[in-house]
Order: sequence, then C-alpha cells, then structure tokens
Amino acid sequence: MLSKIKRLIKELGIEIQYMEFSGNGYFGIEENKPIIFINEQLNDIDTSLTILHETAHFLNRDCNKYITNHFQNDNLEYEANKYMIQEVMKMLDEQYDFTPDTNYQQIIDNLNLPYHLDGIIIDEFNNIISDKFGLTPYHESDYFYE
Repeated sequence: MLSKIKRLIKELGIEIQYMEFSGNGYFGIEENKPIIFINEQLNDIDTSLTILHETAHFLNRDCNKYITNHFQNDNLEYEANKYMIQEVMKMLDEQYDFTPDTNYQQIIDNLNLPYHLDGIIIDEFNNIISDKFGLTPYHESDYFYE
C-alpha cells in the first residue's frame, strides 16, 4: 500500500521528507513546493495513513485557510481523515475484494485508528459494498438487503 501511495504523492508533485519529531506528520509549503513531513519512527501502516491524511490537507488547500476557532480546525481534520479512510478502503478493497461477508471489524482493528473514526470506516465499507453489489445496509445491523 505504501508504494502505491508514494506514487500518488509523486504524481501530485508533493515531496515527502522523513524526520524525527513528536507527531505523526504535517503538511507545509516551502519555497512554493508542497511537502509532507513524516515522523521517521512510524511503521508502514501509520506512514501510509499519515501521508494520505496530509495529502487531503494539500488537496483541500488547507494551508490557505485562516482558522479562527477549534470548530473550523475540527472540520479540516474530519475532512482529512475522511479522505484518508476513503483512499485506504479503496486500496484494501482492490487487494482483498470486499464482499458483504467481509468483517469490517478486522479492518478497524488492523488500521488501529482512533475510535471516533470507526463510523467513517463502517460508512465507507458500506458504500463500497453498496456500489459493488447493489445492496443497502440496514442502519442498525451488519446485514445487507437488496
């Protein structure tokens, strides 16, 4: 997955720099070039997730936005997380070919994202299944119907 993500980043003209710092990553512009800074201590999964998250900030032009309160920042982070999850779920579907019987809890466990993102993962899984099989999920269960 990481090599595919790096190819995407290269196509977008974004540079990746690895360094040691306390967070996972951040996006910035230096000398008019977009750069994603990644903590070199991250494993491949966390690196992949962080790169996708920071790419969303680039695509959404978040560097140009003036943040006046934490609600605006929360929205920027939500949108970046949503993009990250959508892209990861597409890649995982390509690799594992999701079916209605796929256990999305295993996906949640393996990605090891913060609990508040589980709903986005489930929604994206349901969207993939709905698109592939023409099925609609029940809202209160894991079952699909035609």
